[in-house]
Amino acid sequence: MKLIKTTFVGIGQIFLQENGLSGLLITIAMFFSHWTLGVSCFLGALIGTLTAKSVGFPQEQINQGLYGFNGSLAFMCVLFTFGLEDPAIPLVWGLGVVAAITATLIMHAFIKAGKVAYTFPFVVTCWIFCWAVAKFHLFGLSQTTPRLMDYTDTIHSIGEAFYAWAEINFGSSLMTGILLFIAIAVSSPMAAMWGMAVAPISALLAYQCFNVDLNTLANGIYSFSAILVACAFAGPKFSNFCYVIGGVILAVVVHYAVAQTGLAAYTIGFIVASWIILLIKNIVEKSGIENKRFNQIMNP
Repeated sequence: MKLIKTTFVGIGQIFLQENGLSGLLITIAMFFSHWTLGVSCFLGALIGTLTAKSVGFPQEQINQGLYGFNGSLAFMCVLFTFGLEDPAIPLVWGLGVVAAITATLIMHAFIKAGKVAYTFPFVVTCWIFCWAVAKFHLFGLSQTTPRLMDYTDTIHSIGEAFYAWAEINFGSSLMTGILLFIAIAVSSPMAAMWGMAVAPISALLAYQCFNVDLNTLANGIYSFSAILVACAFAGPKFSNFCYVIGGVILAVVVHYAVAQTGLAAYTIGFIVASWIILLIKNIVEKSGIENKRFNQIMNP
């Protein structure tokens, strides 16, 4: 029972939430997009947790779910890339297992070095096991990822924010997005509301700055990294507002730049933006600027 709870906590950590109930809701949400995403969401986190236990990683870190979320994302990515049309291919599931283990080991390297990894272990793992495998048709596998749905009509466009929530976990269902939003609200209402707020802002930035086509925006492709940035830096202070907005701008720019190279962007926009904002945040806090300057702004 404890293993199951820890697995769900790991899934919650995809959105930086150390909450087992959030993880359970996230898992349920993925079944509304495709059953393979629901299964791989849980299996990836379970494999990551078991890997950490078998290798002897610190139990406290395991209980916090730090070794579950990258494995979950990596497994989902493999199934999203190769298994949606024909999920009965054993090789795809085997590749998902290897990807989940690899992402977990990379995560441990970051933790051991005292560095914040966010979802980078998942990204670098899937650049190898998904993007490269699909591009060079390794193991006889070809990408079967479906084309983006046409969501440019008014009703679907209104739901852009929820499609963005779903895209974080490779989902495409409005119900998936709604449940993911609720899953985060259960743990942190503030993070959920910040995430909802930045979704249309990031889409607007992508359109105004890079003229990204409307259907790509309606599917939430340029908003999911922004939501993760909001989850990472949401807070009650004016400084949190600055960190989130700055991070959202960076996330959109990085995502667009990486996408232009032909490389799968995944959550790299969120990762790079958050690393930069975290560095700035640490500098500001160490210098004492935050308390002095932001108090002046809020109390002139």
